[in-house]
Formats: sequence, structure tokens, C-alpha cells
Amino acid sequence: MPDTYDTIQSILNSAFRIPEDEIAPDLTLGQLDLDSLALAELVLIVHEHFGVKIDSAYASRSTTVAQVVDHLDTLRSGDTGAVAPS
Repeated sequence: MPDTYDTIQSILNSAFRIPEDEIAPDLTLGQLDLDSLALAELVLIVHEHFGVKIDSAYASRSTTVAQVVDHLDTLRSGDTGAVAPS
């Protein structure tokens, strides 16, 4: 998780101008002020960077940064048994 988290933190900082010290694993994407357009952009940026597409359940305003990171780690490991956040 640390490498993926650092990368997501960097993406949120560079693409969406969120200061790194304001990003925490337990914050939701909504708490970071990402609207639906920003979430769509995040999915595209993550796909370009990691080569995997985040499931739409993991690109919602109620998803935490940690859930995004965990989902990416699961996708990158090839494990498809992930459970979507509620």
C-alpha cells in the first residue's frame, strides 16, 4: 500500500491541487472536494498510470483514499475477489 498510496497522493496533489498534507487514507474523495467530473478524470489518470481501470464503485464521492489504494493493489495483483465499498 505505501507505494500505491504515495502515487495516489501525488496524483491528487498534481492533478487536483490538493495539498499533500490534507490527504489522508480515511478521507473520502468527496471530502477532498472531488466532484463527478474530477472522479472521471481520476479514473482516466489512474488507468494511464497503473494500466488498470478502477471499478465505478471505487470512484465515488463516498470512497476513501484507502479504499481506492486497496482496490488498485487488488487489481494490480490480479485478485478479482474484491468486495465493493458500501
